[in-house]
Amino acid sequence: MRDEPLSIAYVSLVRLPTDRAHGYAIMKMCEQFASHGANVKLYVPTRHHGIKEDPFTYYAIKPTFSIRKLSATDLLGKFENSRLVFALDQLTFLLSLLVHRFDRTVYTRDYQVALFARAREIVLEIHSIPERTFLFFRAVSRAAKLVVISNGLKEALIQGGVPPEKIVVAPDAVDLAEFDIKPSRDIWRSYGVDPNKKIVLYTGHFYGWKGGETLANAAKYLPDGVETVLMGGVDRELAEFKKTYASDRVHVIGYQPRQILPSVTMSADCLVLPNSAKPKISSHYTSPLKLFQYMAAGVPIVASDLPSIREILTDDTTFWFPPDDEHALARQIEYVLSRPEEARGKAARAREEVWKYTWSSRAQIILIHLKS
Repeated sequence: MRDEPLSIAYVSLVRLPTDRAHGYAIMKMCEQFASHGANVKLYVPTRHHGIKEDPFTYYAIKPTFSIRKLSATDLLGKFENSRLVFALDQLTFLLSLLVHRFDRTVYTRDYQVALFARAREIVLEIHSIPERTFLFFRAVSRAAKLVVISNGLKEALIQGGVPPEKIVVAPDAVDLAEFDIKPSRDIWRSYGVDPNKKIVLYTGHFYGWKGGETLANAAKYLPDGVETVLMGGVDRELAEFKKTYASDRVHVIGYQPRQILPSVTMSADCLVLPNSAKPKISSHYTSPLKLFQYMAAGVPIVASDLPSIREILTDDTTFWFPPDDEHALARQIEYVLSRPEEARGKAARAREEVWKYTWSSRAQIILIHLKS
């Protein structure tokens, strides 16, 4: 095992800041790697469109590492929602990697980076397995070590021929200090939600596999006096979801700054994790950031009964429902709201369990794996 501090080049294809959750996760991991003694530099593409704020300020991250931007086109800022333009922007950044020799370990969440980066060692963090796997598994073979967010991913990689000792499982995490607050239900007034009613909340994007439509459809079966809130989504994704599902009792609210999430989750009456069972990214691979935020909020959780979610939650910490079943979801929400003592007990146990899943502990698990 190596004793000297690691030098890490965290390389990402994403623009920073971004309104996607992975931007925060990347910044947080760089901060925590540095807090455990690693020398960290974050490399991202040059981008001019999007959020202009300094990433450290935007994410409230300590500047314990540096950020370097590598040359890349920024055509997506002019031609929104074009897959071709998106691919060209990515390709120019990847070509920049070919002319840059890293003198430190490259750590990345992007298998494309693992294919192009020139470094003494590459570590690939995996959040899903793409449908077209040839290039993905070439990247896996180039990586010296792998980090996965679920046991489901580890098992899939082993079935694909990857040696188990190459892989460490490190689920996503939460910053518990953000939940050391006393929230007020009055925050809901600014969103047009009645704080005197029971509030059922989902936070996150509205991609199909995340199951937001299951909750939106379940809302019509809930009793009067219940407000259903789905908070998240941007651009076309948000507009289409709002057009389809928004009503007097279903509040569809766009993306909110991450700093707001502790206040809204802690002041809700029920938090819903409605992942679909249909794609494997949902049923077996995912480790949702919102799951750990829900646990830290200390509010009752209703979740899809899926292998990926059962890796973290148990019968003692959540109320399950069959995935993709809006009727069953409505029944379980009604059950939770009608049994406050039982619901509080499970929520309290979930909050106790979430202490295992801090960003600091995640960074430590990964660094031990990298040094072994």
